[in-house]
Amino acid sequence: MTPIERDWRIRQHIYEALVASGRAPDASAIAERFSITRRDARHSLRRLRDAHALVMQPGGDAVLMAHPLSAVETDYRVFVDGVALYANCAWDSLGIPAMLGRDAAIAARHPLTGDVLRYSIDAGRLRSDGEFLVHFAHPFRQWYDDIVET
Repeated sequence: MTPIERDWRIRQHIYEALVASGRAPDASAIAERFSITRRDARHSLRRLRDAHALVMQPGGDAVLMAHPLSAVETDYRVFVDGVALYANCAWDSLGIPAMLGRDAAIAARHPLTGDVLRYSIDAGRLRSDGEFLVHFAHPFRQWYDDIVET
């Protein structure tokens, strides 16, 4: 297997772990799972980061985002099949059920008021008790200028 093929298998493994548990494996766990050195695992993670396939936590070997999933708790909780997953933003909260092809209940904290907004995906359709509005602070072409703040 080439390093690039392994990178994509590692990425798939990260997604599977996030969906199953809400947690992403670190470089040590990846090294063990793929029978590679921790250094090789870190290199794979960096290549995936450079390809915009993952976002890493600053200064470390831990995954921060595997879009649309967040590896850390956020204000966007997405409940799928009894597992609490975290999205990076409102847009990603809709992307998780779309990616999985599953229904989901979503609880999002409004960034300005702190109110909890509840909406869901039911049979592939967005459901909400009130108005539903998603605001994008930056155009898509600027998202990777600072993906964490976008």
